[in-house]
Amino acid sequence: MAGHDGRRGTKCGAHDRGTFEAQGEAFLKENLSEKPEFDYAENRPPHSDGLARRTLTLALRDKPDRMRHTFRSKTVEVEILGDPGPRLVTTRYEAFEMAPGVFFVSYRLAKTESVAMVLDLVKGVATVVWGELKAEGIVSTAGSAWIEETGGSGGGAAASYHPPFDLGGTRLVNVYAHNVIYEHIYLTEVYETWLGIRGPEVGQADTEEYRAFKVADGVYLVYWNEKVLVTQMVFLFNFLAGNCVGQLFARMDREVAHNTVGANTRLIHTNLPEQPKVTRLGVCSGE
Repeated sequence: MAGHDGRRGTKCGAHDRGTFEAQGEAFLKENLSEKPEFDYAENRPPHSDGLARRTLTLALRDKPDRMRHTFRSKTVEVEILGDPGPRLVTTRYEAFEMAPGVFFVSYRLAKTESVAMVLDLVKGVATVVWGELKAEGIVSTAGSAWIEETGGSGGGAAASYHPPFDLGGTRLVNVYAHNVIYEHIYLTEVYETWLGIRGPEVGQADTEEYRAFKVADGVYLVYWNEKVLVTQMVFLFNFLAGNCVGQLFARMDREVAHNTVGANTRLIHTNLPEQPKVTRLGVCSGE
């Protein structure tokens, strides 16, 4: 690929590691800037105040810990009950209602600790992605929880937790802004390739190991850690609505980036049964 990304001296199609890292750093700088040239939040869905004045307690599926969230308009009080002892944090949060009763929530427990989660008030369950910055990079973990205040099954095997999902065979374009476009190609149940089409990472691509969870028909939570940059990406897609919201958690030099992004999403092809009108190509899923 030849050409330029619209900024003086930045060539497309250079695939050496130095150029890759330089463009990656440009991407992170844009997300640290108060007035970015490339605004990854230009097409982000609107914030929601639908959680304000609510208390929601997450009873984690695989350990006895509980996380009680008391939401206000801009801040959330998070009380963690479990080993090694109780912890109380008040922090700013962002919430987005991506489907009726389904919220994407992003906040930081500390400078080096990130939380991104789907609160599914319809099913009474949540899926949480934690990121912890360490010397060697970001350690990401995911867990399921029952939301106590919603009633329902009361957790355990009967709860309708969001199941892991294979997005292999799905290919999409994310338009974050008028000058920022990426393509995602989900190759298998494990690997995903992203490609910068327009913006600070134009012409660059990499393949990451991802995990995905099905929240509802057309609604999927996806996250991965990038290998070259110290970056964790978490997305909640609504393919039926044609959009997504995401959380960026990253370290560059001594700075930590933690913000939300969003895009208009267009499926190119997929094997998802709820998308019968989208082209189906089995080659990408290994069929």
